[in-house]
Amino acid sequence: MPMPRLPASWSTTAARAGALEPFFVLVVMACSLGAVGGLTIFLYVIDDMHWVDRTLYCGLLLGLFYCSLSYQLSRYGAARRAQRHRAFAESEVAYLLRPDAPSVAVLIPSYREERRVIIMTMLSAALARYSNRRLVLLVDDPPGDDASVEATLSAVDEVHALLDAPMGALRNEAKAWHRRQAAGGVNLATETWRLKRSYDYVAGWLERLARSFEAEISPAFRHVDRFFIDRIVLDLARHYRARGAELSDALLPVEMIDREYDILADLFCTDISSFQRKTFANLSHAPNKAMNLNAYIGMMGGRYAMRRAGGGVALEPAAAGARDPIEIPGADFVLTLDADSVILGDYMLQLVHLLNQNQKAGVAQTPYLTFPKGLTPVERIAGATTDIQYLIHQGATFFNASYWVGANALIRTTALQQIAREQQEAGKTCKVFIQDETVIEDTGSTIDLLEAGWTVHNYFAPLAYSATPADFGALAIQRKRWSNGGLIIFPMLLRQYFGNRGRMRRIPELVLRTNYLLSPLIGNAAVFALMIWASADGRALVWTPLVMLPYFLLYGSDLRRLGYRFRDLFAVCALNLMLLPVTFAGILASIRQMITGRKGSFSRTPKVADRTFIPPYCFLFNSFMLALMLRYVADGLIAGDYLGAIVPAVNVTLYGYGLHRLIGFRNGLADLALAIRTRLAAASNAAAGSMARAVHGLGWLGLRPARIFAAPALFALIMLAPMNVAPKLSQDDFIGGAIASQSNSTATAETRPRAIAQPRTARATAAERDAALGLLVEQLRGARP
Repeated sequence: MPMPRLPASWSTTAARAGALEPFFVLVVMACSLGAVGGLTIFLYVIDDMHWVDRTLYCGLLLGLFYCSLSYQLSRYGAARRAQRHRAFAESEVAYLLRPDAPSVAVLIPSYREERRVIIMTMLSAALARYSNRRLVLLVDDPPGDDASVEATLSAVDEVHALLDAPMGALRNEAKAWHRRQAAGGVNLATETWRLKRSYDYVAGWLERLARSFEAEISPAFRHVDRFFIDRIVLDLARHYRARGAELSDALLPVEMIDREYDILADLFCTDISSFQRKTFANLSHAPNKAMNLNAYIGMMGGRYAMRRAGGGVALEPAAAGARDPIEIPGADFVLTLDADSVILGDYMLQLVHLLNQNQKAGVAQTPYLTFPKGLTPVERIAGATTDIQYLIHQGATFFNASYWVGANALIRTTALQQIAREQQEAGKTCKVFIQDETVIEDTGSTIDLLEAGWTVHNYFAPLAYSATPADFGALAIQRKRWSNGGLIIFPMLLRQYFGNRGRMRRIPELVLRTNYLLSPLIGNAAVFALMIWASADGRALVWTPLVMLPYFLLYGSDLRRLGYRFRDLFAVCALNLMLLPVTFAGILASIRQMITGRKGSFSRTPKVADRTFIPPYCFLFNSFMLALMLRYVADGLIAGDYLGAIVPAVNVTLYGYGLHRLIGFRNGLADLALAIRTRLAAASNAAAGSMARAVHGLGWLGLRPARIFAAPALFALIMLAPMNVAPKLSQDDFIGGAIASQSNSTATAETRPRAIAQPRTARATAAERDAALGLLVEQLRGARP
């Protein structure tokens, strides 16, 4: 199968640059150092600048320089790794296509996801090339929400039914081969032809599957659907079509024929099941992804029985000789895959082999890229910043400074067991593998792995893709979560660093790890303070863009490498300014947790066709900053300080573009009005109760309260009347999809028989496969939303 590819611009530039790319990054780093040194001298020779301004500016400049230097250091590491990267050849990973390959459990945590999202994610893992694997959808929908749970479980059934027909046919072919082999007198030419026909059948089935998805492409997510069809389904179809062509003129020996039939018998995964932890009273009900994964991982490799406990159902280890126990198989590796992400066909082959080759690596992953060709400005520009993170993560691996990224990762089970611990939750003991102290559970668990002597490795190839929020409201939820937790984890990092040897040679590692945790605070606080400080003394401030010029040149060059345009750098800067209040909100949430000890709630990123509610503080903060920058420009022009007005004028341009293009003035005002009306409604409801009690008291006094309260009541009705500018938003959109309303209710085995869905087995016969395939495709067309 051809290896997955980066954008064409990356491939061309990388091939052309070759050994020059690391040299180019070093030149950029030298220019940055020279620019900072020159500005330092400039600040020193200015005699009339107040020492407070001088000190403040130097501190802010050092903060920005630290962030830019960390980026350049990561880029140097990525450039060096790009020179060395070599994908594992087919012959090296062939053993992973045999039935005795190391076992992989693919765990997909899901909370109220759309059917199309679940189907695509599960199919990407089920179609991926690997032999010994199974899929489990960890359904975290509230058990009381019957509609949501049923829709999710029906998606699991649909995926299994879809794969059941072709795999039934392929397994029947393999069984027929073994019967012919046992009977003797095998015709090698005929058997090779049969193998070619089987691979052609697989390719044809995948092509029909692609056409069925093409007929149901969603207009709001057509770029995601198109990517899934082209890069997953049709890429695999081309691979199997090519494999059939290779066999057309071949005459394989019996051993090779046997091996090919073993591959065909496990070509797609039909060992598919689901699990609902919230239906069991003795499992964790904590509203976060980490505990959803922990609940299932803690039971892998065991046999369990359900029993009634306190009005609910508990899942406990089965006694010896128990009837019909529930068996949850163990696995050598665990692949965690977010329900809005997909993996390409060679993901498991390449990463399992990587972990087998590197016994010290506890986690192997490919930092995800965003689905290309986003439909909205927010999705495209936010996707550009996500793709830049791909390069940063790859460079971090060069310095052994990688962090686990939870959207997709292959984890060694022994590593998880080594960092396991227990914690108390609502009077029950829960086993924890992936820590949930913060909402960035993967980052915190990285420190645990480092303490236990494991490493995290980023494979240098794009094998995973994930969704990027298409509107600013959804992006704000995601980025607030990303910026919440770094301050809490930083002390853990320091303890790990100073508690181990080789501190001097590990300084680059510390620099990059610290930047990953603290850059939301250091970089954003420095930018914000410089904008506020712009009115103090503009002579030094005007040179700041020149100091950052090497960083911007490298960043813009990387955007082009990843398939974007250099001028998108302007929109990236505008988006970063729009996200300043979001980042500060995440940092404040971390500080609050550090003071109070209360964990923050995990807010799921919404995936909706329409837009998500924009938090009022974002719109108000950015509008205030636009007005402030306009005032700075006006003050500079009036005072004749034209030099000092340059930077505020640039900020006015960025804020104006961001508010117009990325947020939208109308959307911001509409959501602000909606928030005010919601607060007024809540306040009026509270006041209504007090008023009713007051009216009741006045009635005892013989007064007529209707006349007294007529005018205030009329005013309240006017204020609470529906406003035409308000968007049509659901309650889930308004709360941003946060898991604030989850129910901890339990259910009995009789009322919730599908809490644990046992793996199903293929049942289709060769004679039934064509009819079943047509029926299933029609069902798929009718079921996809």
